[in-house]
Amino acid sequence: MEMKMFFPLLLLVCSVSTAELQVQSDNDILSHVRQTEGQVEEAESLTEQQTCTQDINAVLREMTALVAALKVEVQHLQKDNEVKMMELQSLNQRYQVQETQVQKLQDQNQVQAAELAAIKVNAENQVEALKRDGEAKQLAFSASLLASGKGYTGPFNTEITLIFKHVVTNIGNTYNPNTGLFTAPVRGVYHFEFHIYGHGSTNPTSAVLIKNREHIFTSWTHQSAGGQKASNGVSVLLEIGDVVFLRMWANSWVADTEDHHTTFSGHLLFTM
Repeated sequence: MEMKMFFPLLLLVCSVSTAELQVQSDNDILSHVRQTEGQVEEAESLTEQQTCTQDINAVLREMTALVAALKVEVQHLQKDNEVKMMELQSLNQRYQVQETQVQKLQDQNQVQAAELAAIKVNAENQVEALKRDGEAKQLAFSASLLASGKGYTGPFNTEITLIFKHVVTNIGNTYNPNTGLFTAPVRGVYHFEFHIYGHGSTNPTSAVLIKNREHIFTSWTHQSAGGQKASNGVSVLLEIGDVVFLRMWANSWVADTEDHHTTFSGHLLFTM
């Protein structure tokens, strides 16, 4: 009976031992497999790290080479820039020199233009002066007292200006038949002649040549009957604008006819 019970118990113990051994063996195998897988993964990771490191080193070498090339290119660009800056400075200096020369030429042109303008004005003045001088050398007038017919002027109790209205010659238009005044257009020596006519009476026949307000020469005659005539002449220096005319004395009278007996004449001898 005991033997029968011991044998199954032994079998149970063996079975348990065998199971435990199998479990232990499986655990060992699993642990080994896991250890192997870890080693494999570690090896793969190490390989990846080595590969990544190699790639990084390759990239770094490429970047280093690229940076070196860029440095060389930058140096070339800096040299080119320095050369261009020097050329620009040289051009700027030449431009400044040319600008200075242009300014000098402009100043010279302005001076020359002013000189030419002054020369032109001077030449025009000279031409005008020559023209006036040429015209002045052609000055002459001659006129009689009455415009037409015959008649008397005076006597009056004061002096009056005689206006010779019948103009025969008036070259240069220096004599004014409305006022009886001759006006000198240029400085020079002029010659004047005047002739007065009258009839015998208690009043004389007379006239005086006036330069501005100065009495120059006088003509005077007096007889009780018949025709009478007096004359005079003078050469006088006149300035530009001086006036010459005839004035009749107070209480005198003069006559004129269709034959133009009473006359006033003058002309330029030469300029001064």
